[in-house]
Amino acid sequence: MLKELLAHINGNGYFSKPLLARTLNISEAMVDEALAQLLRMGYMKEEETPTSCSDGCSGCAFAAFCHKELVKMYQLTDRGRALLAS
Repeated sequence: MLKELLAHINGNGYFSKPLLARTLNISEAMVDEALAQLLRMGYMKEEETPTSCSDGCSGCAFAAFCHKELVKMYQLTDRGRALLAS
């Protein structure tokens, strides 16, 4: 299931937890736990926007959507990409 979740995130480029839960037929709590495991295992890394993103908004791809709220972004690591390639 972890590899399937990772593949879905990689293939879509963006995701929401409720959509992942519905797509994979699991609970949102299970999605949270799976994301935590992928982070702990080094397959993904998490980046957060700063609490005040006035400096970063001009270069942020999500500026038009976030309304200056904290946006969590996940990125596959080299290890995550290698897992998907295997």
